[in-house]
Amino acid sequence: MRESRKTAILAALAFSAAALALAGAAHASSGSDNKSDVRLVSTGVAADAAGRARLRVRSASDGRFDLRVSGLAPSSTFQVLIDSVPVADMTTDDQGEGRIRLRSQPRSPSDGLLGTDPRGTVLLVRDAAGNDVLAGELPAGGNASDATEIVCCVPDDSGTECEDRTADECGAEGGTVSTATTCLPNPCDTSTPPTDDHVVCCTPDDSATECEDRTVEECSADGGVVVQADSCDSNPCAAVPPAEGETRCCEADDSGNQCESRLPSECLARGGVDIGAGTCSADACAGVPVPTGAESIRVRCEQRSSRSRAEVEGTGLRDGSYTATVDSGANEVTTAPLAAQSGQATFEFSSDSGDIAGGATAIDLGFLSGSPASITAKILDSSGNVIVQGTATCTN
Repeated sequence: MRESRKTAILAALAFSAAALALAGAAHASSGSDNKSDVRLVSTGVAADAAGRARLRVRSASDGRFDLRVSGLAPSSTFQVLIDSVPVADMTTDDQGEGRIRLRSQPRSPSDGLLGTDPRGTVLLVRDAAGNDVLAGELPAGGNASDATEIVCCVPDDSGTECEDRTADECGAEGGTVSTATTCLPNPCDTSTPPTDDHVVCCTPDDSATECEDRTVEECSADGGVVVQADSCDSNPCAAVPPAEGETRCCEADDSGNQCESRLPSECLARGGVDIGAGTCSADACAGVPVPTGAESIRVRCEQRSSRSRAEVEGTGLRDGSYTATVDSGANEVTTAPLAAQSGQATFEFSSDSGDIAGGATAIDLGFLSGSPASITAKILDSSGNVIVQGTATCTN
């Protein structure tokens, strides 16, 4: 079970990285209107699971977060976690689809509270058994993307505004520097939310997320999440325990690959490579080819009465040797190793004897299955790690 989960997670890595690359950085400042759009990937627990998260920041303290999912168990409840803190419950309909909407300034009964800045965080969707079914990471923005800026409470005719400013700009505008790290939620306005100056704050801890009574500013400064609860009595910060323990995750870093202890789903979301359980040593990730996010794949297939063909083209590959695996229904075949040239490797599959003589990998005439026929293709490095994968519906 563990190995099949690991295979599914590795298979989604490059797709996750490519999806994240499409998301624009969301830098929030006064008068801005920034958007991030991230496609979540299935961890392999639910093969058809899919999701999309969208964050819109209208101003430094006004954010809206939408999450839509499909392909999950129907009529079931899932927890939505931002950096391990449960921020909402989501119940799917009878088609396995679900949606939540969170706002830093809720406007209707259907709006949940966005009590944290989700930019640069890992997003997980977890079922009642503790299985993470979807994972993704929102790109960094706000102060996280500009070390020169701080959170500034600026006097305004309509009240104190929270803005991202440099320290000099904050002082020049008569503002007060806040100890908070973000304007989401607004640490300068204790009325929205809640009606007093203390909130229920979920603060990350080495052993578990702690529930504390804090001001909004204190919660933000501690890296916490404001949750919509009256007290810590029922511990609204407690997430469903994960079904799997932590794994060693190799992640790309400016100084080289780094090994971190993370949940497999978190490793997937961050674009890392899961190398299995154990203790991270200094050289644990040496030689592990962590996807760069530049890898891409194009998959094509053709089904005729006289022949079946498929082509898998990988680009953006690092130097090295690769194989390609294609499967269609219960059929699967893997090519011989092929060296990438100028970052590119093309693999051909065919039932035609002439194509096979020319170097194509042999497949049976009936290899392509389904109605319409389709295939899934994966490109693997010399160590068997899935670097990138894709699917295609075949032409006739």
